[in-house]
Amino acid sequence: MTLEEKIIGMMEEKNIPYETFEHEPVYTNPAMAEALNVSEAETVKSLVLMTKEKSMIVLVMPGNKKVDWKQTAKGVGTKKVTFAKPEAVSDAVGCEVGCVPPFGHMTALPVYMDPELTRKEYVYFNPGVHDKSFKVKAWDLKKLCEPKMV
Repeated sequence: MTLEEKIIGMMEEKNIPYETFEHEPVYTNPAMAEALNVSEAETVKSLVLMTKEKSMIVLVMPGNKKVDWKQTAKGVGTKKVTFAKPEAVSDAVGCEVGCVPPFGHMTALPVYMDPELTRKEYVYFNPGVHDKSFKVKAWDLKKLCEPKMV
């Protein structure tokens, strides 16, 4: 089963309505926003981070925001977080950096979410591939991720 199929299964199991958009391959949130003709703030940035204790986490935030490293570390309960190495991301998540979905990863990773995302009506995320995006209600995304808010 592909990561995309796993994500579709999770959404269907929880009766979450979604739309699929196919587009040229995108590798950044600005490119995704342009391909979908939406604001960058409506795209979801899912970053795989490594804590000081060598645990991987996923930080889910609006595509137009930058990581506040100190605030994230504090919210996660560690002294420091950094980007995880791309090879480690691929193994843990099941796809390469640049199309990491906010949930449905191949291994169980704690998910932390910026509460600003839940204030949107709809958000768009990559389902583990660069040439598709899914649109869901922001509140449904929170239900799917079951995140801790930071």
